[in-house]
Amino acid sequence: MKQKAFIVILLLFAAFSFSIKIGIYYNPPKIIDSKTGIFPEILNYIFDKEQIEYKYVFDTFPNLIKKLDNGEIDAIASVGYSSERAEKYDYNNETFLSDWAVIYINHNENIKNIFDLKNKKIGVLKNDIYYEDDIYGIKKILENFGVKAELIEFYSYEGIFKALSEKKIDAGVVNRTFGLFNFEKYNVVPTDIVFSPIKVLIMFRKDYRNKEKIIRVIDEYLKALKENKNSLYYEIINKYLFVEKVENAPWWVKIAIILSVIVVLALMLNSYILRKMVEKRTKELKKLNMILSVKNEELESLYIHNEKLQNSLKLLIKIMSDIGNVDFISEDDFIIRLLETLRFIIPGFKYEKIVKKEEDKSTLILEFENEGSNIKKLDMFLEISDKLKYQVTFVIDKRPEDINDFLEIIESFKILAKAFYKMKNEAKIEETLREDIIRALITFLEQHDEYTKNHSKNVAELSVEIAKKMNLSDSFIRKVYLTGLLHDIGKLLMPLEILNKNTSLNEDEYNIIKKHPLIGYNALIKTESLKEIAIGVKHHHERWDGKGYPDGLKGEEIPLMSQIIAVADAWDAMRSRRAYRDQIGYEKALEEIKRNSGKQFSPEIVKVFLEIIKEEK
Repeated sequence: MKQKAFIVILLLFAAFSFSIKIGIYYNPPKIIDSKTGIFPEILNYIFDKEQIEYKYVFDTFPNLIKKLDNGEIDAIASVGYSSERAEKYDYNNETFLSDWAVIYINHNENIKNIFDLKNKKIGVLKNDIYYEDDIYGIKKILENFGVKAELIEFYSYEGIFKALSEKKIDAGVVNRTFGLFNFEKYNVVPTDIVFSPIKVLIMFRKDYRNKEKIIRVIDEYLKALKENKNSLYYEIINKYLFVEKVENAPWWVKIAIILSVIVVLALMLNSYILRKMVEKRTKELKKLNMILSVKNEELESLYIHNEKLQNSLKLLIKIMSDIGNVDFISEDDFIIRLLETLRFIIPGFKYEKIVKKEEDKSTLILEFENEGSNIKKLDMFLEISDKLKYQVTFVIDKRPEDINDFLEIIESFKILAKAFYKMKNEAKIEETLREDIIRALITFLEQHDEYTKNHSKNVAELSVEIAKKMNLSDSFIRKVYLTGLLHDIGKLLMPLEILNKNTSLNEDEYNIIKKHPLIGYNALIKTESLKEIAIGVKHHHERWDGKGYPDGLKGEEIPLMSQIIAVADAWDAMRSRRAYRDQIGYEKALEEIKRNSGKQFSPEIVKVFLEIIKEEK
């Protein structure tokens, strides 16, 4: 009897427990990775609450569509609803958020309406609803208006913004939330051309057997969360859509900020003590004869001055904290913020015009109409570097009581602006320094293993070509380059007699060599900025069919970075001389890559690689 009851409980548990495999793609702020972004954070909360087993598959949007059609995944997060898609796929019912398409351009373009897109190169996301859909897509909209343009497909919105910033295309179609989150980073601007408001949901394949259960769970949670204005849903939405973006600054920037804040706080403390002294002295002076009234007025003036100094120092603390976010603040924005602070500190100070001068080019940044009469009108020239300077035209409605104080404040303004520019450029130098250190390590490896001369460099450069061909992001391309350089770094701890052996390796020797990805991973994972690269190094000898090492990952379980490195590594290895063999001929090596597509290598990466080889040939 007990045994039967136990079986019934197990069956009930099986009936209510289920798992799901969800495709996600880089689409900030909706999706950044499996843990961050609007969709992952909301879904992780729901799944963890309901103890639903889930797994994310990270890829480009076009590839995820293929995987959904092939049954490799059950759903895709952050997909726009259309009646055309609804014929082929199913959606959950409760909306995560609404979105629409926006046309973005670079600063030099003059595109104001749909007709200005005639004969332009327009970047679009492959398989995107705003591109291909018969109702919502730009292709159909241009056709309806009789506008002919060249539509260029990309694998990601980031690829569109990158091409736009590099002036390879004239305009780009991206969704509103991605554009809002990223347009400053790529120095592009939105137009007034917006179209196709849609609901953003989760899209399921129709034959997913647990579809109805999981849709019901997601919809019930979403509805409850949205009804409570203090719920996690609104915390996440506010975090990504209504709060200024912040990125961790380098350690030396943080130290500079801390020291600056300490100095400012010391000044504020001094100001506070001085103010208290002035207050005390003022009370005493009020008891004195009218003869001392002049002195009393001076002290009252000092009190007011200190009050203003305190408030202005609060603004300077805010500005100094922004220096740590140099990747997100442009020189133009920083100059404007400083000028706003000057307007507060200096009575009667107003700035009319800011002109940016880069070498022989002048750009008007900001201009206001001058209202009323002015006592003095001045031009301030701010030389940030040899190639960059700003001309600020300002007026003073009321002459400062002490011109020397005024000039000192202006000089401090210049120093702060130059410090910002220096910090921003030194952050880039730090990245270059890190790459130089890595190249030095690779040089040491090449001296250690005489048969890998230039191999790491070749693998890195070919991997970058593949990543660029796939229109992947700049940050990904930088990481894939460093991963290519470091993929064999674990060989530094391999015995020379094995590395440089001029005959085939026996089983024991081969097992030792197979440890080099894990050794490289263990060495790199301890450095915070190299963690993603460490993972790419660890898995560059995994195979698409699951027969690789060290973890036997299969298919899309293998990180995209490792998939790319695997093809580049194999190609250069075959085309190079080794201790135990001569280099393999061009055609034979090419045939070997083709033969192992879908076995050793990702079919998608092989396809891109073959396109590159064909173009080079």
